[in-house]
Amino acid sequence: MEKKQDFSPIEYVKDGRLTRRTFVKGAGWITVTSALGLGIAGCAPASEPQADKGAAASADPNEGVTYAHACCNLNCTSHCHLKAHIKDGTIVTVTPGDTPGREDYANACLRGMALSQKTQDENARVMYPMKRTGERGSGEFERISWDQAMDEIAQKLNETKEKHGEQAAGFYSFTGNSGNLSMSAPTRFAGTFGGTVFDIEGIMGDQGASMGMILAYGVKRGSHDTRDYLNSNMIVLWGRNVADTHTSEFRYLVEAHEKGAKIVVVDPRLCSSATIADQWIPLKPQTDPALALGMMNVIIGNDLHDKEWLASYSVAPFLVKESDGAYAMDGEDWLVWDTASNSAKKYNEEGVAPALSGTFDVNGEAVRTAFDHLVDEVSAYTLPVTAEITGLSEDVIETFALEYANAKPAGIRMGQGMQRVWNSFAPFRTVAVLAAVTGYVGVEGGGASHMGGITAAQPHPEIEKPALGNPDWSSTGDKKAAMVRTSTMYDQIMTKDPYPLDFLWFANSNFVNMSPDANKIINEVLPNVSTIVTVDPYWTWTAKQSDYVLPACNYWEKWDIEDRTPWVIISKPAITPMGESKSDAEIMSLLAKKVGLEELWNKSDEEWVRGFINYDHPAWEGFDFDKVAEEGIFARADGIFEPLIFRPDNTFPTPSKRFQLYNEELVAFGQEVPTYEPMLEDPSGDLGQKYPLVYLQFHDRLNVHSQHILIPELSVVQSEPLLEMNPVDAEARGVKHGDVVSIKNDRGSCKMKAFLTEGIRPGAVATASGWTPEQFIEGNYQMLTHFTINPTEEFIGQTSTAFYDVLVEVEKA
Repeated sequence: MEKKQDFSPIEYVKDGRLTRRTFVKGAGWITVTSALGLGIAGCAPASEPQADKGAAASADPNEGVTYAHACCNLNCTSHCHLKAHIKDGTIVTVTPGDTPGREDYANACLRGMALSQKTQDENARVMYPMKRTGERGSGEFERISWDQAMDEIAQKLNETKEKHGEQAAGFYSFTGNSGNLSMSAPTRFAGTFGGTVFDIEGIMGDQGASMGMILAYGVKRGSHDTRDYLNSNMIVLWGRNVADTHTSEFRYLVEAHEKGAKIVVVDPRLCSSATIADQWIPLKPQTDPALALGMMNVIIGNDLHDKEWLASYSVAPFLVKESDGAYAMDGEDWLVWDTASNSAKKYNEEGVAPALSGTFDVNGEAVRTAFDHLVDEVSAYTLPVTAEITGLSEDVIETFALEYANAKPAGIRMGQGMQRVWNSFAPFRTVAVLAAVTGYVGVEGGGASHMGGITAAQPHPEIEKPALGNPDWSSTGDKKAAMVRTSTMYDQIMTKDPYPLDFLWFANSNFVNMSPDANKIINEVLPNVSTIVTVDPYWTWTAKQSDYVLPACNYWEKWDIEDRTPWVIISKPAITPMGESKSDAEIMSLLAKKVGLEELWNKSDEEWVRGFINYDHPAWEGFDFDKVAEEGIFARADGIFEPLIFRPDNTFPTPSKRFQLYNEELVAFGQEVPTYEPMLEDPSGDLGQKYPLVYLQFHDRLNVHSQHILIPELSVVQSEPLLEMNPVDAEARGVKHGDVVSIKNDRGSCKMKAFLTEGIRPGAVATASGWTPEQFIEGNYQMLTHFTINPTEEFIGQTSTAFYDVLVEVEKA
């Protein structure tokens, strides 16, 4: 099959519309996706490849084919079970693996199936240990042996220890491989050495969702099973594009739509999921909290809020002191106003009938209900105000709110993207409160879910140790690693306060490409680090900024184990590692021997993996390791396979065991109830006069972060980054479809081609994230982003990168 790798969708569109001539020309990409076993939705059901009907009848396409299994443990979080078809030592095809107990969940997307081709591409791979010979970033390296690499890196590590102490050696392992062994090998080494590890959610821009959910639900996720789509009368994809980013969910969305559920997409972009939606609501970027507050105004104003649920399962009736915003307490119990006795009582007293609204006096102290505080905030978001903030019409807002409240039930699925803003916790928190106000929390077809595909196992309170876990792997001897927030990482490296970080080990991460403000990283942060080591299967931007680059195995080349409850997936080497690649665990073992830690690193990868199974736990009834290693997957005996919803008993892991719409700890920040604040880089402010366009970076179906960039089978669809731009904004700047444009602000600039489309609202432009400098005409999108400390977020958890809170100007290059 002929592959055109310099394809650009620019060719297929004229003035934002697909033409007949270019449609026929573009049909080639469908051929490619068909060859990969993909449907139009980008997610293939489990099936065996079919023989070519034109082949001779006597030819057996499976002759000489063997099979191997692995978990696709990249960071889309679906963690699909994959089956490799291998001939003559080469993976020729990848298909979905089985999911026993839930056959409907067997799936794989085009990214996961195509990655095997990049895995076997020696031009993409780091084949041998390499040592820098030129300036950092020059790409000038020489091949060295593993012995030389380990000797020299060990020497650098010991020099760092002698000069600055053990903690000055930082080990940064990200989400590029979530296997139990691969992801934790560098951080385990840091523990055994006494070095530093990093809390990664801040810099990756994912801390906001966690903080918002914890503020409301008391837990990071709070999600319904993907199959719960089928119980909804209305499904709201709020900043979530499942068709591209969680393709395993898309089939259930389609099925729910066919059953009659109304689908609404809330997103500044007309994302792929919107193609089957009944309504697209293109709000202004970062105005999600304002929309949710405006909807609550409509719902409460029309007496559509669920008073019984709020009074029984939330902190809404809890009394709050007017003097300081703290809860009124009786010892350790929250007080409510009992309407039966017309007095303050403990919230959990038998027979209490709490007031949802009102101002009262408790021991001479004026108090009001938490719900009234929420109503005060919500009342400011009238339809005209909400319309002005969001850029939506009053009619759209009001109709959406009423339809949502009356759907009974309606389910919201929130996407990671809407948290990558200033006050990153606010969107998730506010939308969760919207669901609670309508009583949709804890009910089938409802909820405000973060992530999907919830899976679980039956609890075994009588069993003290977990089903999956390796005590030897968890042990770090008599030392442990220090933890540094990534929100303070840049400053600590530059200021060396509270201690230097003079040695950095990057693994499972393209740190430079996926972190904010690349110019600052390259010019101010990394120059303060004496030694940088990158361990990666591929030549990333980070690798090129390193002093040593070590070749790591891909998941098809090594042992690992993945907790995919209710399954466990075991990967074992399917092909010979490319070049001199080694697994992360093996690399850390080699280094451990050089620095005197061999006693803690004295097992093979297979032995470590075998040690994760606690055979005396009921979960492993019928488990045979060798059999599972051949088949790839095991359905735990304690697994729960029926659809689950979050907290159907309406008890939450919060101090009061209730849903929280009021957080007294945030009074000092003016955030005790959900509220809306404008963007840090506000297009309506002074900076907007110079840089009036909001710059977004979205995730598309061709790539997870930077891991699938330029896989040949996917490059026929798109081989370069493009700037999505509304024709209104383009015309004002003299930009035509396909023109090379410069995108710039005070931090930097980059160049790429313009892609004009009405599928993005005016005032915003967007690029798919993950593209590396080699694919840009000039620069990189991370040269435009910033990392700015947010005091409220630092108090709650840590600052989460506001990747989408970025203003730019665009001009024809």
